[in-house]
Amino acid sequence: MPEKTRLLIRVDDAGSCRASNLGCLRACTEGPARSTEVMMPCAWVPHAAVLFNARTDVDIGIHLTLTSEWNAVKWRPLTDAESLVDEAGYFLPLLTPRAGDHRPSLVDRRWSLDEIVREFRAQIELGVKLFSNASHISSHMIRHFSDFDPRLGEAISELCEEFGLIDDPFGHGLPRFAPYPAFPRDSRFRAKSFVDGLTDLSPGTHIFIDHPGVDCDELADIGHPGYEDVAADRVSCLDMLTSPEVAEAIDRLGVELISYREL
Repeated sequence: MPEKTRLLIRVDDAGSCRASNLGCLRACTEGPARSTEVMMPCAWVPHAAVLFNARTDVDIGIHLTLTSEWNAVKWRPLTDAESLVDEAGYFLPLLTPRAGDHRPSLVDRRWSLDEIVREFRAQIELGVKLFSNASHISSHMIRHFSDFDPRLGEAISELCEEFGLIDDPFGHGLPRFAPYPAFPRDSRFRAKSFVDGLTDLSPGTHIFIDHPGVDCDELADIGHPGYEDVAADRVSCLDMLTSPEVAEAIDRLGVELISYREL
């Protein structure tokens, strides 16, 4: 029997703001997404729990977070973690330096492995407590935290085993489906590129990751240097995921949509 083409569509950053919560929910209920990632240190996590616990068909990931990258919205660790925060007690903007971005990064600090592991444990404990459909972990702002330090990969694997969660396959070799570049932030262009990419997608299991959001004043105020057009990016992502063209192509091509539960 020929191998099927399976696609795990994962939408990230629920919990970070109301716009992201609603965008991720719509991507799952009106579009092809089956899994959404929740950032546990963020203020809108309880709202996300209300929305997603009412939808048992949506798979929840605990999106392990060590950064607070936006300018106007900041997040603190759930634990006492002095080596992971700035002078105001917020997570640093970056994990590692980026070209042209001079904001502080965690890798340049004398961070504590024990503090990170305790923080990850706290985020996972809260995630499984608040979300009945939590099935896996993923990593915010990095492919997998094992890339930041291999010891974190080992610690995460142990935590996943302890809590009965899947350790994100994207970080361990699941091929990423990335059918369009960052620009232009145009929903029609993205929908056409997504459909074209599906047409050429090889058999096997692939993962698509993006960050949908609903259009609102809240989302317009979010950003950081080099990424000031967050609203345009995330609204066009949601428009693409909920477009009839994408739905028709998935059905016509027989692409099997899966969540982490089917892995």
